[in-house]
Amino acid sequence: MNIRRVSALAQRVMRQILRDVRTVTLLIVAPMLLLSLGAVLFRSDPPRLSLGIVNEDAGVPLPSVGTLVLGDRIVRRLADSDAFDLVSLQPEEIDARLRDGTVEGVLILAADLSATFQRERQVTLDLRLEGSNPTRSTTVTARVTEAAMKALAGLAATSPDLPVAAGDAAELPVAVETSYLYAGDEFDGLDFVAPVYIAFLALFFVFLLTCVSFIRERSQGTFERLLATPATRLEIVLGYMVGLGLFALLQVAVILLFTVWVIQISYLGHLGLLFLIVALLAVVGVNLGILASAFARTEFQVVQFIPLLIIPQALLGDVFWAIEDLPAHLQPLARIMPITYANRALRAVMLKGWGLAEIWHDLAVLAGIAVLLLALGALTMRREV
Repeated sequence: MNIRRVSALAQRVMRQILRDVRTVTLLIVAPMLLLSLGAVLFRSDPPRLSLGIVNEDAGVPLPSVGTLVLGDRIVRRLADSDAFDLVSLQPEEIDARLRDGTVEGVLILAADLSATFQRERQVTLDLRLEGSNPTRSTTVTARVTEAAMKALAGLAATSPDLPVAAGDAAELPVAVETSYLYAGDEFDGLDFVAPVYIAFLALFFVFLLTCVSFIRERSQGTFERLLATPATRLEIVLGYMVGLGLFALLQVAVILLFTVWVIQISYLGHLGLLFLIVALLAVVGVNLGILASAFARTEFQVVQFIPLLIIPQALLGDVFWAIEDLPAHLQPLARIMPITYANRALRAVMLKGWGLAEIWHDLAVLAGIAVLLLALGALTMRREV
């Protein structure tokens, strides 16, 4: 092995990279941008969730503390928590308030809650959840359980009638029975994340396919010959969009059908509507790829756009955090990302069983973004190669 030849080759590679100002800039800027975005998201204060309360607990006489109204104690603990904004509800309002999204869950404290606790030494809470956002559902369940345990722990310190000591909070007899307005027991963890999983994979692979195909056209000289013809920039972009879009539709069909039939994801809505949503997102991905390729000359430069155009959509596009849960200064950025509307529509169809009448506005926004990207792709196309 000749060290001089290895060294000369290494120096040549380094000179090539250093000459590419865009590559050097992205090597420095992109990691700092993503790390800063992650720091803002993970360090932001968790949002306060709206929790409906139906407190019908009639209480029960208890020698050591007088009349015990366990429901009131639990409600006070919830009110002291920084996790919830409590909303007092009547039983007939439960489904309507969950359906319109004004509350994330409803805690029902039965009329015999205290009496049952005195008799059976067990607290069983009825928690109704909206169910379409698993992160919020888990948070509500955990915080309600925590508040009930704290209420019992405080009671244990003053009453000898409880079967456990105040310090044994982990063993306090609390059970939370959850039910869901949407989805159900047949839905597992993967079923809840499947909508965003499908959307992100579709956008990512279609974007990559389009960028690489467009760059290859440039490198083979095909694009240069096209620019010498009377074809307008819009006609060229439309032609590429239709041609690449067919392969993109094939790709998203494979992703969707494999997820539904092979992995056997549970869903409530119509499969054709799911394909329409993902297909529309694929068109957005094609146009985004065409636009990005106008600023790249090699496949390596295409890869550099992934941290700037794709990863932020995974962080802000209603994948891990709902838009309402993001810091206020990041919410406008999240609302212009196409994957936000695809995720919202896919969740509505797969987890809620909604139809076209309920999600048409999300599809309209996706179509508008596709048209805007198409126009930008035509405007940024250069006549020289």
